[in-house]
Amino acid sequence: MTLLTTMMERPLDAGYQEAADRREAAGLPKATSTRTVLVVVLALLTGFLFAVAAQSLRPKPTAAAAVKKELVTRIEALQQHGSEQEAKVAALGRQVRDYEALALQQSGGPDLTSTIKELEVEAAAVPLRGPGLTLTIDDAASVGGDATAGSRPNSGFQEGRVTSGDLQVLVNGLWGAGAEAIAINGHRLSSTAAIRFAGQAIVVDFRPLSRPYVITALGDSQGMQQLFEPSFAGLYLSQLTDQYKIRSTMAAGDSLTVPGDPSARLEVARPLGSSPPSAPPGSPTGSSSQGKRSAPSTSNSTRTSTSTGSGSATSERTSP
Repeated sequence: MTLLTTMMERPLDAGYQEAADRREAAGLPKATSTRTVLVVVLALLTGFLFAVAAQSLRPKPTAAAAVKKELVTRIEALQQHGSEQEAKVAALGRQVRDYEALALQQSGGPDLTSTIKELEVEAAAVPLRGPGLTLTIDDAASVGGDATAGSRPNSGFQEGRVTSGDLQVLVNGLWGAGAEAIAINGHRLSSTAAIRFAGQAIVVDFRPLSRPYVITALGDSQGMQQLFEPSFAGLYLSQLTDQYKIRSTMAAGDSLTVPGDPSARLEVARPLGSSPPSAPPGSPTGSSSQGKRSAPSTSNSTRTSTSTGSGSATSERTSP
């Protein structure tokens, strides 16, 4: 207590107090001013040393980091270019369909416009709008961006990450629940669409997806939800939430939109009421503006693809 009392009553050391008293007796201030040239110089020198130390401790960019930055820049530029080209292809496709409809009307033959529109809906070649469900699924909140992969059994993905297999199960469950058209993050799923993974990225027809993954399914929202929740896919989604803390939300909508598949195109056509023209083996069949359209004849035996809905689309179709 004596020491504490002394520190409270006389905080200045006895030697410093004696020097201050001598300065005061000589008519000088008790303490020297801090606004001297020496203090300013020392402050500047100290700041310079701190700046040099901080610069020295910063990690220097390596050759690998420079190459990675360049690759990221190129990938982003190519993705932007690809999106612009897809938009141009979609606009040109609408013009082509308009010209085809005009040619059919002026040909004098049977009007096949309605038939073509129905086939385009079944082939996922045109965008659709109508009621449906939106299922949003995202990684667990505790998942780090650079964590080690391979924690989930037989998946190659880190525990808490959404995998391509998860999306396949959920999409197939929505098809089974009565969905008439499905898109993931704006990518339309057709009979030849494939959900795969490349490293830690999920791709749909070689187009990478970014989280969160938004699955849009058109159809009877109430009926689909009643069939989906007790199904295998609904129970699988509940297990993902309980075991791996993967987040998911499902909401109904009255006016949802799924785009057309830009890769859907006419592969084979022939005039109605005539035999196919003779052609050398392996050459494509000739086409005609009055021919019947057919779905792309693409083999899907090697794809891990989602199933497609069987029924005709009843949603409101966006005019091409």
